[in-house]
Amino acid sequence: MKKPTIRRSLLILVAMIAVLLPTAALVSSAGATETEAPTYRITFENNTTGQYFTPPNVAIHNNAVSVFDLRQPATPGVQAVAENGSVPVLAAELAGAVDDAGLGVSGVIGDAPLPPGATATGEFTSNEAKFSLVSMIICTNDGFAGSRAKNLPQADGESITYDLRGYDAGTEVNTERVADIVPAPFCGDGSGTDQTNPSLAEDGVVRVHRTLQGNGDIDASKDWDNNEDIARVTITRVAADDGSGPAPTPTDDVATYAVRFVNNSTGQYFTPPNVAIHNNAVSVFDLRQPATPGVQAVAENGSVPVLAAELAGAVDDAGLGVSGVIGDAPLPPGATATGEFTSNEAKFSLVSMIICTNDGFAGSRAKNLPQADGESITYDLRGYDAGTEVNTERVADIVPAPFCGDGSGTDQTNPSLAEDGVVRVHRTLQGNGDIDASKDWDNNEDIAYVEITRID
Repeated sequence: MKKPTIRRSLLILVAMIAVLLPTAALVSSAGATETEAPTYRITFENNTTGQYFTPPNVAIHNNAVSVFDLRQPATPGVQAVAENGSVPVLAAELAGAVDDAGLGVSGVIGDAPLPPGATATGEFTSNEAKFSLVSMIICTNDGFAGSRAKNLPQADGESITYDLRGYDAGTEVNTERVADIVPAPFCGDGSGTDQTNPSLAEDGVVRVHRTLQGNGDIDASKDWDNNEDIARVTITRVAADDGSGPAPTPTDDVATYAVRFVNNSTGQYFTPPNVAIHNNAVSVFDLRQPATPGVQAVAENGSVPVLAAELAGAVDDAGLGVSGVIGDAPLPPGATATGEFTSNEAKFSLVSMIICTNDGFAGSRAKNLPQADGESITYDLRGYDAGTEVNTERVADIVPAPFCGDGSGTDQTNPSLAEDGVVRVHRTLQGNGDIDASKDWDNNEDIAYVEITRID
């Protein structure tokens, strides 16, 4: 990919955004009327403690449009945002791919860099089904927060929240030097640069960002924790105003949901997933907090019944939702497990052990459920580490063979391996032990996914 020859200053960027803001106005897809195309209110939140973000580029589009893809080269527009904070380049690219082709709408929300905790909000009208977003992580060489081809809410008044990862465009070496990135005062002492350095070209592909590694002189406060989500976007379908008063909100009627869990890895096995549909008062697991005894039992020993009993006590018995286990045997790569649950609660959580680990699990926590009959929502699942057992990666210390390699394994917790830690994103396998290398997974892909369909 040919690299841009000019690095735009963020000071120039702000002025250029003002010219582009009309493209973020409410524009219906080709062939749709105002009454046919719903309006979505989109709020982006900087969830870091020290980083800045560029105003987010947003697109609502159909399935034919791909704003960025893992393990593929970044488009020129995404590259320009990730390296130079050049919001207008991607805005023009999206306008050509989406708006001009009648495949949706696009635009920029906000008009200045967003400091930690800040939000940017905009409204877009379209009858297309997918949502994508890109915003530069300013104090990086080529990092960005992104969301790609996510589902939109289907009912008036419904909101869906997506936590965003930090991605690396793979186009520039991560020197982490202020002199090589956008100008101060965002990232530390120094003038920065408005020029691209060809010697830093990587010509790589988009991947999950490794965060800052302390290679350069960027202020350490600009780092972020891969155990947390770097940003968050909330999409609300705005109720139409037909002059008759507020649109009806989703009812409290009991609904039935079909849940489908898919092992998306190439070599790992999973335990049958523990599932809960619950209200906002229930937390199945939380990042940077100790795992519950039930989650620990799943993550260390694959003990599905322990968490099942814990959830039944917290959810079913208290009348706050339903819970259960889907599937009845370990799931090999590519396998699925399905089940149905009926409840009038609003949140969904899931936990399934990554079997060939000491205390790893795939999880989804407090996600929104679809609101309209026939609607489906798909969530990609991360690999988490319960933080309760040292990752020796030895077959003798984890669940029995034949899942993970030669050896008898164990179904008992080893107190000598206790960490007394907290839940965090799993670092994948590091080659410390004798687990078959085919059991590793790539943090650039989602290890599993779950599809939830409202069927009644």
